[in-house]
Amino acid sequence: MQVYGPQPPCKGRTRWRIQVYDPTTRKKKSITAASKAEAEALIPVLKAEAQRSAPLHFHAAIQQYLEHKQSLVGQAWLTVLGDRLRSFLPDVPVNLITPEQAEQLYRAETERVGRFGVVKAATHQALLRNVKEFCAWLVKRKLASSNPFQDVEPIGKASAGKPQPRETDARRLDALLLQRARAGNEGALALLVQIYLGLRPGEVLQLLVGAVERGGHKVSVLKGKTKKAERSLRLHPEVAALLGAHCQGRPDSERVFAANLPRRPGTDWMYKRLHAFCSELGIGKFCPHSLRGLHSTLALENGATSFDVAASLGHASFATTAKHYADPSAIENARLRRVVQVIKGPDAGGLAAEISGLSEAERAQLLALLKVSQR
Repeated sequence: MQVYGPQPPCKGRTRWRIQVYDPTTRKKKSITAASKAEAEALIPVLKAEAQRSAPLHFHAAIQQYLEHKQSLVGQAWLTVLGDRLRSFLPDVPVNLITPEQAEQLYRAETERVGRFGVVKAATHQALLRNVKEFCAWLVKRKLASSNPFQDVEPIGKASAGKPQPRETDARRLDALLLQRARAGNEGALALLVQIYLGLRPGEVLQLLVGAVERGGHKVSVLKGKTKKAERSLRLHPEVAALLGAHCQGRPDSERVFAANLPRRPGTDWMYKRLHAFCSELGIGKFCPHSLRGLHSTLALENGATSFDVAASLGHASFATTAKHYADPSAIENARLRRVVQVIKGPDAGGLAAEISGLSEAERAQLLALLKVSQR
């Protein structure tokens, strides 16, 4: 509501006039007073009343929504979500947007040109999901009468997942990273921590020294995209020894990686270093998230359950892991192994089956090797 005035009496009239304008309905209402002093005294009263009856605007509603989500998701994701919603939704009353206008807003987003060209389907579809959830929350809290985005259909086909290194390339990359990490390259160590723990790039970069315990063998992720992202993980001993040495004698509140920078770097810090190592090996330039996918794929292929893999990545369910990270063939192979185990027993296809397939000479050789290893 906007209040204008006071305006002096028109010709033939004696009363002073104040106008109240409602931009949502584009209607004006005139209120009169006997004198200028009375009219001026009315203005603060009308403004206060207009403030009380003003419709809720989207950006104010977004702030309420973020306060509601604060106990459910991490602060980093909360900031991203707020920026997404505010940049997409105009700051107009929440009941002003029609379903037709909602459709137009989304179509415009699908054609928007960003830093890297036209916005990808996965990006604008994720935004649409965020907006739908937000507007549904408004309706549930009775802050809006309807969800104008409810029936808006996503456009295009989103590509899920990132290309992952083949096992051969993964072994070569692992060997190079270990070599460089032993020589004191903290970028190589950061990438090793990501591979072996399946962390998000941002989770690696926000690790504090105090979260690294038992000489590097236990790493606690205290902040993440969601509450499920909070987890304690065991690190492979070879990498744990390097991480423990890297953190030794440093204050708990210091960042593990890039502590020399005034503030935590963006994820491009990880990208640049990974791309440099990939170029050195002559393999494809994979992104750090593909290492996270590699972690889930290898875990599944080597017998980890879908629940364990989802939990290690900080996902609320395996659906997210399957869609964006794990290789479909690894998921299918894990499913086939479970079928065989149900039909043939828990040891089917495992070590017992491997041993039963050995010849007498091979079994004798294996037994001799085991005896040597126990000495």
